[in-house]
Formats: sequence, structure tokens, C-alpha cells
Amino acid sequence: MARRRKSTDITAGWMQAVVFNAMLILLPVTGAKVLGAAFSGAAFSDSPGIEAIDQTRKNMDDAFASFAPRNPGDRYEFWYDVVDRELSERDVAAAHGFLLAAPQMLDRQEVKELMVAADAERQARADDRLTAAALRKLPTAIGLKYEEAQVSEQVVNVQAGLVEPDVVAEAPSPAVEAVNPGVEIATGRAASDSRFRLLGTFQDLADNSERWVRGGRMDSMTLKITAIGLLEAETGDGLSDTNIRAASILKSAMRAGRLTDDFRDYMTARVNAALPDSALRPALETALSELATNEVRTERVKAAFIEALDPRGLQRLEGDLEQIDRIGTLTSPGAAVTLIEQVEDSSDLRRVRLIAEAGGDRAVALVKQSGDAALRIADTGVRWTLEMVLQVMGMTAAALALIFVTWSTFRRNIRKRKKLEPMGT
Repeated sequence: MARRRKSTDITAGWMQAVVFNAMLILLPVTGAKVLGAAFSGAAFSDSPGIEAIDQTRKNMDDAFASFAPRNPGDRYEFWYDVVDRELSERDVAAAHGFLLAAPQMLDRQEVKELMVAADAERQARADDRLTAAALRKLPTAIGLKYEEAQVSEQVVNVQAGLVEPDVVAEAPSPAVEAVNPGVEIATGRAASDSRFRLLGTFQDLADNSERWVRGGRMDSMTLKITAIGLLEAETGDGLSDTNIRAASILKSAMRAGRLTDDFRDYMTARVNAALPDSALRPALETALSELATNEVRTERVKAAFIEALDPRGLQRLEGDLEQIDRIGTLTSPGAAVTLIEQVEDSSDLRRVRLIAEAGGDRAVALVKQSGDAALRIADTGVRWTLEMVLQVMGMTAAALALIFVTWSTFRRNIRKRKKLEPMGT
């Protein structure tokens, strides 16, 4: 009997040792997976949640506060300088972002006065009230400079084909309201953004396609993204509008050489998956092989692009185009180009989307002040998914098993000692 009990104790001890060592290995591995899923760039979702937006906004406020000098007496001058700097560069979005960041950058007394003035404004949106109050806190010359920069930006966009002349804002801007308090504020940005175009026509596409097929100097990436935008324009649904605006923003950034090499390579791979050369080139060669009128040639080229489209590749591309469009909607098309200039991959693109969701034009000011370091401001917090919940449950079970094995081993050793003590005495 004693021998059998001893054999059972040895077996139980061996099993507990195996479980103990297994749990020691499993716990750190599971913990690393949970932390990686919770806080890595892969956890940045296509549509950020309220918690992520709130936490990122808090991080942005902290960042703006860190930009200001420690001496409260120097803060107003610093804030004035950065707003004036952006206006001198005709970057209205960044200047507007710094106006909105005034509560974080000024000293306590000035912030109190600013918020009282903002509460007295008549605008519906809190940011519009804050903008008007911040402009009044600056010299009148800055308000006029802000208005001039807005007009200049609109004129440049019209000349460049970024917006159409009939949508240039007719209503006065916050700068006019700041100088003339009786005027109602309306920036007209939403109307401007909704008509943002840089795609040309199908006839232009046919000309450029012929140049590309003949080996002329034509960037295939620009050609394909233009074609996708033009084809989407014909469907007339909400998703097509998203793709058109995003294609315009992307084409503008490429034309200005403002994409990083990594992000350009990434988007090139996405676009090529949607319109592969292996299908597009033969289709275009066939469409352009015979003489035809401009109208017929244009229709043939359009049909060739439709034939070459890969639905799966297009669906993946549309996910990125949706992010770019959302960034442009939250800020402006020109500001979106400034923001995606910092992007290197899909995770970065979603980080930019998140800081734009959290701060609007504040995101542009943040990027202008700190460059690509601004992307680290984006914070998803813990994004709970079913996989993560199961991993946490597994980790909890492993921890409980480890505690149980430790406690059982401890109790068994105590019993052995108590049995041996009388024999020793």
C-alpha cells in the first residue's frame, strides 16, 4: 500500500511539473500575442471607434501643449508666430489647426478669456466658434491675412483644376466675421470638397493610353488611377463619389511628388492588382489597333479598361481609397495631400485617418510641427475582438492553472515535512 501511494505521489508530482513548465511557456507567449494585437499597427481598424478617437484627441492636446514654451508669458507670442508662419506659407488648414489648438498652447488666463469669447459666438459648430474667437485674439492684420490666404488657396485650386469655379465659397470666412462681427460665418469647404476633381476626361484617358501602349513617357500608376476614377464617376453612387475624390487626391499627391517611396510602391501594387498589365495592355492594344474617330476610339479604350478590371483587386484598392477620401473629407483635399505625405504603408494610412477623425485640421498643424512623429499620436487603445477575448480567457486559465499547481505542490511538500518530523525526532 505504501509503495503504491509513493508511486502515485511520484506520478502526480511529475504531472504537476509538466503542467507548471507548460504554463510558464504558454503565459508569456499568449501575453505577447494579446499585447501585439491590442497595440500594434495591425490593430488600427478601417473605422476607428469612439475610444480610439477620444484617446488620440487627448494625445493631440498633450502634444500641442508640449509645443508651447514653459514660460506662460512666451506662449502667446509662440502661438502667434506659428499661425503667422502657416499663413505666410498659404497653408490655411495648418493655420486653422493652430487656431483650434489655442486652448492647449496659451496660458491659463488667456484660455479662460478665449473660451468665454467662443461661448458668445453664434455659430453652431464648436470649432467654428473657437476659430472666430481665436482670430479675434490675434491682431486684425492676421485675420485679414487668413482671409487672403483662403481666397488665394481657392484661386490656386481652380487654376490647377482641383475645384471647379462655380463652387468657390460665396459666404464669408471666419476671418471676415472676426473683422466684421455682423457677418455670418460659412467657409464653403464642404461644397468645395464635394467637387474636387483632377481626373480629366475619357478622351484624355484615350490619348494617354495610346501614349503608354506606344512606349511613350506616361506613368502607368497615374493612368490607371485616373481610369478607375473616371469609370467610378459613371456609376453615380455614394461609393463611386468616394473613389473619385480619393483618386483625385492620390493623383494630385503623385503629380506633386509628395508620396513616400514605400507608400507609392504599396499603392502601385494595389492599383496593379485592380488593373493588371497582363490584362490591360493587350486590351488597349486591340482597342487602339484600328483607325477610328475620337468618339469611337474613346469608347473602345473605356471598354478595354472595364474588361481589364479585376473585381477582387479593385475591392482591396477601394478600402485604401475610402481611407484617403475620409481624410480629405475631415480636412480638405489639399490638407489630405499634406497628411498622406507622411504615410508609408496601410497602417500609417489608418493612423492618419485616426488623427484626422480626432482633430480635423489640428492633424495638419500637428504634422507641420512634428512631421511623421505625429503618426505616433494615433492610439487605438485596446481593440477588443473575439480572437483577443479568447486569448485573454486562455491566458487567465493558464495563470489559474499555474497558481493551482504551485499551491498543490506547496501543500504536498508541507504534508511530507509534517510526516517526516516525528520520525526525525
